[in-house]
Amino acid sequence: MISLIILSSNTFSQTGTNNKDSVVILPTRIARQVVKDLVAYDGVKLELIKTQLLVVNLENQLLIQSSIIQQYEIKDGHWKQMTNDYDLQSTAYKNMTNTLQKDLRKAKVKGFYTKLGFTIGLTALTYLYITK
Repeated sequence: MISLIILSSNTFSQTGTNNKDSVVILPTRIARQVVKDLVAYDGVKLELIKTQLLVVNLENQLLIQSSIIQQYEIKDGHWKQMTNDYDLQSTAYKNMTNTLQKDLRKAKVKGFYTKLGFTIGLTALTYLYITK
């Protein structure tokens, strides 16, 4: 309502000045265009502020997402290291198992020959004792 009154007047002046030289007289058509441009400027200014806030929020989200990705990459590195450690441990256990199986076979063969020798010796001693 007030803007219509201002727009319908033949003059548009600055308030707070007593100097007659600072009064600007504009035709109604141009005054309406000036007011329209000023309103549009205020809207664009608000839109710029909202856009800047949106950009700041998006940058913050990007930083958060980057830190989350970095944490997952660190976790991935730990999991890969653990997997390699388990593979090395499994290989070491397989080698130890093969070595122990070879030693067990050798011990069994040695035990067999020891028992065989003891049995042959005992049989020979028994034969000698009986035949004497």
